[in-house]
Amino acid sequence: MAEQRDQQTSHSILITVGVLMAGVVLLGITGMVSSIVIAQINQGMAAAVNQSGTLRMQSYRIGVALASEAPTLEERQAQVLSLVEEYAERLASPRLTAAIPTLASDPVSLAYERVRWRWTHEMRRAALRFVEAGADSAAASAGRQAYLGQVDDFVDDIHTLVRVLEDRSEHRILLLRWIQGVVLALTLAVVAVTMILVQRRIVRPIAELVSCADRTRRGDFSGRTRFTGTDELGRVGAALNLMTQGLSQIYGELEERVADKTLDLARSNRSLTLLYRTSRALETSHLTDELLQKVLDDVRSQLGLAAVALCLRDPDSLRSGDCISASQSDAADAAIRACSLCTGPEPDSGASPDSFANGERIASFPVRDQGRSFGTLRVAFRPHKAPETWQQPLLESLAAHLATALNLMSRMHEGRRLALHEERSILARELHDSLAQSLSYLKIQAARLDAALREAGDRADSERGASADSALPPPAVILSEIREGISSAYRQLRELLTTFRLRIVGQGLANALAETVQEFRERSDVEISFDDQVPSGLLSPNEEVHVMQIIREALSNVVRHAEARRCTIRLETDADRIRVSIADDGKGLGAKAAGRGHYGMTIMRERALTLGGSLDIESAGSGASVHLSFRPRGRGVDA
Repeated sequence: MAEQRDQQTSHSILITVGVLMAGVVLLGITGMVSSIVIAQINQGMAAAVNQSGTLRMQSYRIGVALASEAPTLEERQAQVLSLVEEYAERLASPRLTAAIPTLASDPVSLAYERVRWRWTHEMRRAALRFVEAGADSAAASAGRQAYLGQVDDFVDDIHTLVRVLEDRSEHRILLLRWIQGVVLALTLAVVAVTMILVQRRIVRPIAELVSCADRTRRGDFSGRTRFTGTDELGRVGAALNLMTQGLSQIYGELEERVADKTLDLARSNRSLTLLYRTSRALETSHLTDELLQKVLDDVRSQLGLAAVALCLRDPDSLRSGDCISASQSDAADAAIRACSLCTGPEPDSGASPDSFANGERIASFPVRDQGRSFGTLRVAFRPHKAPETWQQPLLESLAAHLATALNLMSRMHEGRRLALHEERSILARELHDSLAQSLSYLKIQAARLDAALREAGDRADSERGASADSALPPPAVILSEIREGISSAYRQLRELLTTFRLRIVGQGLANALAETVQEFRERSDVEISFDDQVPSGLLSPNEEVHVMQIIREALSNVVRHAEARRCTIRLETDADRIRVSIADDGKGLGAKAAGRGHYGMTIMRERALTLGGSLDIESAGSGASVHLSFRPRGRGVDA
C-alpha cells in the first residue's frame, strides 16, 4: 500500500501542475520584488536630477545679480546675499542629498562633493566678497569678476553631477529590464511545459471521459475509457468504467421510480393549478352564486368527487342558510344537502367523522378566517372509494381560500356601510349648523314680525310718536332682518353645496388652495397673498378638506364683511403642529359683524375640534385674524 501511494504521488497530476504553477508564481514574485526593490532604490532620483538642475539656474541667477545695473550698490549686495543663502539651501536640500550614496568612492558622491567643495571654497566666497565690500566699489568689482570668471567652469561641474545622476537612474532601469526579461522568458518556458503536460495528461483524458459520459447519458452503457493509469484522471476513468456497469443494472429500477415521481408531480401540479384558479376567481369584490357554483364545479371535476357543497351560516351575513352545491347526480346532491352540520355545531377538526349515504363517504371542512366562521365545505367522495391522503390538505386550503374571500367581501360591505353612515352624519351636521340655524332665526323673526303687526294694528289710532317707545321694533326693520336672514340661508345653502362637491384630487392641498385664492380674487377686489410652507403629503385627505373649508369660510367672511383691501393666508409647521393664519386689514369684528358671522365661526371651531386642534379669532381695532393650530395625524388616517 505504501508503494502504491508513493507511485500515485509521483504520478499525481495535481502535484506536477502545482510544482509548475509554483514555479510561475515564484518567477512572478521574483520579478515583482525586483521591481519594488529597484523602484525603491531609484525613488527620488528624478527629484535629485531636478534639484541639481536648479543649481545651474541659481548659479546664473547670482551672476546676473552681480552684473545687474541696480540703482544702488547696496540693493545689488542684498539681492546677491539672498541668492547665496537660497543656493546653500538648495545644495543641502534632502531632495538632492537623499539620492547621494554614502560610499565616498561612488562617482555620484564624488561629483556632488566636488560641486559642494567648489561652492563653499570658491563661488560662495567670491559672492560674499562682493556683498561684504560695502561701499568699496573696487572690492565689490573684484568679487564680481572672481565669481563671473569661475561660474562657467562651476556650471560644468554641475552638468557632470546631473549626468552622473541620470546615468545611475538609467543603469538601474536597464537592470530592471534585464531582470524582467529573464523572468518573462523563464515564465514563458514554464507555461509552455505546463501546456504540453496539460494537453497530454489532462485534456486528452478528460475528452475521453466526457465522451464516455455522454454515451452513458444517452443510455449507452457499453462505452469504456482507455485512460486507467495511476494518476487522478486514470483512477477516475477506472471508476467510470465500474459505474457504467452498475448503471446498466439499476437503470430499470430508476425508470419505475421516475414514473412514480412523475405521477406525484402531475398531481401536485393539478392541485397548484386548482388553487391558483380558485384564488383568481375569488379575487372579485362581489361573490355571486354563479361564481361560487363555478368554483365548486371546478373543484369537483379536478378532484374526482361525487359532490361538493358550500353551506353558508354566518349570522352577520345576509346569505346565511344558503347552500351551493355541485354534484354529478341528483342522489349525490341530495345526500350532501342532507347536512346536519349546516344547522348544527361547526366541526372542530379539519374534517368531520366519516359518514355514509348510499355508499358515499362524506367529509366536512370549516370555512373560517380570523376567528370568524362563514359555514362549512362538504365533499362527497365516489362510492366505495376512500379519500387519498393528499386530498384533505388541499380541501382545507380551498376552504381557507373561500373563507378569506368571504371575509374580504364582508369587510368591504361593512366599509361601504360605515362610509355611508359617515357621509350621512356629515350631511346632518352641516345642515344643522347652517340651514337649520338660519331657518330657526327666520322663525323667530317671523314671530316677532307677527307680534309687531298685531301691536301695530291695535294701536293704529295712537300717535306715531308712541310707536317709538314700543318694546318691539318697527315691522320694516324686522322685515329687513328677515330678508337678510333669507339671504344668509341662501348663501349658506350655496356654500353647503360647494362643501359637498369639494374634492381635493391628485394635485394636492397647495394647488387646491391656490385655486381657491384665485376664485376669491375674481369675486372681490381684495388683494389676497398666499404662503404655503407645509410639506406635501403631511396631511391626510380628510385633514386637507377641513383645512380647506376653514380657509374658505374665513375668506368668505373677509370678502363679505371685513371691507378689507389686503388679506394674507399662511400655512407653516411648528415642531409637530400645523399652524394656519388668515389675517386682513379690514374694519375688524364689531358686535354686529360678530353676530352675522356667528354661524360661520361656530362651524370653523367645530372643524378645528374635529382636527383635534384649536381656533382663535383676534380683532384689535382694525383688522382681524383667524389662527388654526392642530397636530396632523398623517396620511391614510381619517381625521
